[in-house]
Amino acid sequence: MAATRNTNEQIDRTTDEAARTARIVTDEAARVGEQTARAGADITRRGAEAARDTVQSGLNTASETFQRVTDQFTQVLGFNGPQAEELARRSSQNIQAVSQAGSVLARGTQEASQEIFGLVQERLRKNMDGLNRILGSRSVQDLVANQSDLARDNLQQIIEANRRMAELMVRIADEAARVIQAQANQSANQTRRVA
Repeated sequence: MAATRNTNEQIDRTTDEAARTARIVTDEAARVGEQTARAGADITRRGAEAARDTVQSGLNTASETFQRVTDQFTQVLGFNGPQAEELARRSSQNIQAVSQAGSVLARGTQEASQEIFGLVQERLRKNMDGLNRILGSRSVQDLVANQSDLARDNLQQIIEANRRMAELMVRIADEAARVIQAQANQSANQTRRVA
């Protein structure tokens, strides 16, 4: 009996030590994972800012080029006076609407990267909690239950993350479309007033 009790105590001590070691490793993995996620989000944010600046610069260049082409076009076709001014004004407004929509999309990309970073942090925390529950399992039934809970939680979070990202993308697309539609409506109203 004493030998069995000593063996059981030794198994308990070994199990406890293994659990402590696993927690230390888990904590370190969580720290490294969080740093990695933060670095990834920072890179994504910088990329989005660079893309936004590039789009803005390209749109400015396009606007200037389009203005020159419009001026040349109006001269070649003999548009002058109010017609030339109206054509130039509408072209400028259209380029401005495209530029604003581009800014909306770039800002949306930044929002999406921040959302992804938050989701990664949340998933990492939940995975660490689940791993700790698995490591704390005292029976095969507990182990199986904890593993299945973790798998269910992972699937549920994937579904929720996809839903949140879809809502964000729809909101951004709607905002960009409103900018373009507002310009189209303004052009149509001005055309009606002129006619």
